[in-house]
Amino acid sequence: MQGNVIRCVLLIFCASLLGGRAVAQVARPDASRIAEELIAMEEKDQEVRSAQKVDVNEVLRVDAQNTHRLNEIMTSMGWPRISVVGKKAADAAALLALHADRHPQFQRRALELMQPLVETKEADPEQFAYLWDRTHIPQRFGTQGGCVGTAWLPDEVEDPAQVESRRAAMGMRPLSDYVAIASEMLCKTKQ
Repeated sequence: MQGNVIRCVLLIFCASLLGGRAVAQVARPDASRIAEELIAMEEKDQEVRSAQKVDVNEVLRVDAQNTHRLNEIMTSMGWPRISVVGKKAADAAALLALHADRHPQFQRRALELMQPLVETKEADPEQFAYLWDRTHIPQRFGTQGGCVGTAWLPDEVEDPAQVESRRAAMGMRPLSDYVAIASEMLCKTKQ
């Protein structure tokens, strides 16, 4: 209670110093800047991956740069929460963590920071599932795999009989639908 009173007094004091200007501007300018930065980082990530001729060295350079900056953000604010940076920026952060394959300890740290936020809807459960699978063998949700001929097949899944219930709990489509879409998008175009 005393801490709340002190915070209120400080906010009133800060507002008076600012001549009555919005206190919200004092409290959240970094969140907006970080949200814009995360979205820009994701755009660069996708740009280098979708180039006509993908330059692997450029992809690795951008991934390293993005991983370094996301690590700084996570150190300063924890995992970028949806309520703080917005859904688009939080999803961008998840994609950047997913693409940090050269830094598995970083990916595990991101996963640890995301996990408690999934329950409070501050991190997207599906994004969490993708990162979980990317960092664990066997995987839990069947998101990682590869083409065998014209069919995409998931890598080893722990307790396969429970994969559908785990996917449903994360708001994910059934694995059979995911396999059909991945097969069409990733495998049939290579033939």
